[in-house]
Amino acid sequence: MPSRPTAVARTRAARRIRAAVLLTAVLLSSMGDEVVLVAAIFRLAETGNSLWVTALLVAQIGPLILLAPLAGVVLDRFDTGRVLVLACVGQGLAILPAVWFQHPGALVLCVLAVSSMAAFANPAILTLLPSAAGELSPVHANSLFEGVRASATVLGPLVGGMLVGLFGVTPALLLDSASFFAAATAFLLLGVRRPAVSTSGTLWSGAADGARHLLRTRLFRILLPVLVLAVVATSTTNVAMVFVVREVMGHGAEVFGALTAGWGAGLLLGALAVSLSWPTPSGRGVALAAALIGSALALWAWFPVLWMAALCVVLAGAGNAVHNILLRSVVHHHTPEALLGRAHALMGSVVNSGFVAGFLIAGWFAADHPRELLAVAGAVALLAGLLGALAVHMLRAESD
Repeated sequence: MPSRPTAVARTRAARRIRAAVLLTAVLLSSMGDEVVLVAAIFRLAETGNSLWVTALLVAQIGPLILLAPLAGVVLDRFDTGRVLVLACVGQGLAILPAVWFQHPGALVLCVLAVSSMAAFANPAILTLLPSAAGELSPVHANSLFEGVRASATVLGPLVGGMLVGLFGVTPALLLDSASFFAAATAFLLLGVRRPAVSTSGTLWSGAADGARHLLRTRLFRILLPVLVLAVVATSTTNVAMVFVVREVMGHGAEVFGALTAGWGAGLLLGALAVSLSWPTPSGRGVALAAALIGSALALWAWFPVLWMAALCVVLAGAGNAVHNILLRSVVHHHTPEALLGRAHALMGSVVNSGFVAGFLIAGWFAADHPRELLAVAGAVALLAGLLGALAVHMLRAESD
């Protein structure tokens, strides 16, 4: 019979393997998303009609906002692990019709269906991650998750571009489908479970409970405005960056690609820093991370030279990763188990709504005033983060 220390060591090793397999599954499905986005945009661009690309982006992000209330309730009323497996299978099936039906409308509808399943899968992963990762703390588990997503953001477009360039769009679509099936198999074999924790009332009756919890909690009443302002402001840089590089700095596609990769490198560095330091999840950390992003963008706008731009995008990416990790960890720490699915779904909806608002604002100003937009975006995020950190500090002082 094995000794107790040996049994404990084996248990810890098994948990680490479980966490590694879980994160590998997340990497596969996230890379699949990036690959199919490249393939879809390439196919739709061939039509010469930019409205198809707009329709694709709306189909990708719309369900993540509109289905968030329903997704949160489903995750809390049913076994979250089974919902995740079914959602991944649904994503794998949903993209397949685009392989045989070449019409742009069919591709947009397939992406719409995949995104609708993602509205359930994404918050399910966030809800399950800390417990599924075994002995890891929520902060450490979320830092590993952020690192995996950042890796997918960097690697996915490269793989997608190579596949489309060498073999066409169809292999990229098939790879995306296969990645979802592989992720579903991994989740199923791991036996990731979270039994129903909320069974009272109808399916829709508790849809707003997550919002009520967040709005009744003083910490979240401070963090939500910071989150909205920071996301709306910084998401404008997704549109403005290419114009800053071309019109203000006078560089081409190579520099733009390098700076985009630099943001991804910053995401990885930020996730690594949190993973190594294991900070306590705090609202002040969330707000200060937003301030770091804002300060980096404002600094770039004031000094638009190449070396400063490279430094700033890495700092902004690192702040982005720290902000995401700490925000998810704070939600997990301050939310009852019965409301966890709804809380994560709501936060995802707020973030995606902020992206849409930022894109719309940038659409009006980015082409003509890219540097000014970058400066304003940085200043807004910086100010929101600093005021939020001060408000959280005052809240803690009152509670003490």
